Amino acid sequence: MGKRAICERCLKAASACICATIQSIDNQHFLHILQDPSEEKKAIGTARILDLSLTRAKISVGELFDPSLFVLDNSYLVFPGESAIAADRLCETKNINSNSQFILLDGSWKKAYKLLMSNPFLQSLPKVSINIDKKSEYRIRKSPREDGLSTVEAGYYLLSQLENNSEKFKPLLKSFAYMIDYQISKMPADIYQKHYLDKNSLDKEEG
Repeated sequence: MGKRAICERCLKAASACICATIQSIDNQHFLHILQDPSEEKKAIGTARILDLSLTRAKISVGELFDPSLFVLDNSYLVFPGESAIAADRLCETKNINSNSQFILLDGSWKKAYKLLMSNPFLQSLPKVSINIDKKSEYRIRKSPREDGLSTVEAGYYLLSQLENNSEKFKPLLKSFAYMIDYQISKMPADIYQKHYLDKNSLDKEEG
């Protein structure tokens, strides 16, 4: 059996290609996504949506990164913590500008934390948090955190709050929804029910 065809642009199977849903968005602040290698070719990975949609975005894949490749005196790490500054308040409290860069870690919580711990320069960056107004729509991936988001959702909230314009970035969520709906449509109904719907209901009951 031959290898399945892959879209060279979105890196998903040709049958699951999301390129037709992508809309170009001119974001004010540069978004640099540091991606754990395990995420690079996942069918349900979402970082690629940001990279394809945003005019100012980049994905770097790896576990260790060279600090000299970053503008450290004008960069912020998107990561929760007591010292983190809310994105919607950042413009008021910090001197950010069009050259400011925001770093997102793409991976499971365990992998993202490993990236943080493996790259000391990331730990020294000022941290930015995002305000979430609803639960993640990542219906086919489980997160150990109630406030867990997909990378594209994190990018959506971050940029919407930095620019105070959520409408501008909604095409990101439309591409995301298309990808999720497609994956669910190819999944046996009983599998989706057992592993996702029933699991989510049980989590709510236990919470």
